[in-house]
Amino acid sequence: MRLFILTESDFDIPALVIYQKIVDIIVAGNASAQIHFYIVGDHIPPHFQEVYTANESNVTIIKTREAQQLVSQVTNAMVVHFGATLKGSESFPHYFIPLTYPNIDKTGSFLNNIRQQHQFNKFIKKAAGVFYVNQWAEAFFSSRNKKEGSNFQHAVLPGVVPPQYDWLILSETKSDLTQGSNYFLCFMQSENFVATLKEFSHFKKWQQTTMAMVFVFDTYTQCAIADDLLKGYKYKESIFIKCIHEVKMEWIAASYAIFWGHINFNKTCWIQWAIHYDVPHLIDEKNNIPESWLRAGEVFSFDISTSLSDHFKLYYRDEVYRQARANMGSEWLSNLEMIAPANGSVKIPVDLKP
Repeated sequence: MRLFILTESDFDIPALVIYQKIVDIIVAGNASAQIHFYIVGDHIPPHFQEVYTANESNVTIIKTREAQQLVSQVTNAMVVHFGATLKGSESFPHYFIPLTYPNIDKTGSFLNNIRQQHQFNKFIKKAAGVFYVNQWAEAFFSSRNKKEGSNFQHAVLPGVVPPQYDWLILSETKSDLTQGSNYFLCFMQSENFVATLKEFSHFKKWQQTTMAMVFVFDTYTQCAIADDLLKGYKYKESIFIKCIHEVKMEWIAASYAIFWGHINFNKTCWIQWAIHYDVPHLIDEKNNIPESWLRAGEVFSFDISTSLSDHFKLYYRDEVYRQARANMGSEWLSNLEMIAPANGSVKIPVDLKP
């Protein structure tokens, strides 16, 4: 059976998320000798090409045009995608794994949101199966897609442990990203940027440290807004602004702690990756966090005066506390992975039907 997995998406998903999810699918399907994977894409990074094909004779990297030609010539095939189409594959079953939702981060224009919502609904309607990637995704879609809810199924797709890095790579990462400084990684929306800078100022005044803050925004427009707001800031040399599409796995591994001013199910994989690197999470309580994810990190209000700066200080000065919080995340993830799959769950890719 030929399984075509599409690396492109019509939706705003960082490429790293898709590429790593494909690793999960390949590893989960290793036990099946009946599946040959065709990973379809024109811009797959060399690193992931090596990961996909390492010791795997049943994986082929294929360009989009070649895949279109091949799929039109075969009689047994399936397509797994994250919001994309493969010309010529219309007669085969398509399985949709939504890793995001139109305008989930409220960054798109009105007309673009309408177009993406229409496209998203079309993918659901045409799919032979649509899958929740975890409980957070289930909670999100259950509240928004009630009419289409019957199309959704639980996916059994354990996340693969991300690549491990030695101290030299992590040191080089810090050197390239923050000129060698330790750093907090902060996923934030632009409207909360100034307030967070003020909290960081309190921390820097308390402790004359080289600790830096790397802000990650969802769009390059938000990055430009933040860059403009940063002008004149006293500790500007310690602030680095990046778009989520630039983030590398090494950045997560090398971070001191990760602050989530804004998060939804589309970013849950980042939490799981960081836990594997022993990095603790701090999450603003105003995010709609499912109960099953509350122990993934420390949850508190970022809006209370000095709460952020107090936590900056605490995690900076108390390594025992920081490690304890990282251990709490590891324990939570282990427990989450041991939860028995719900009835009717589908093991991807082995349970997919042509």
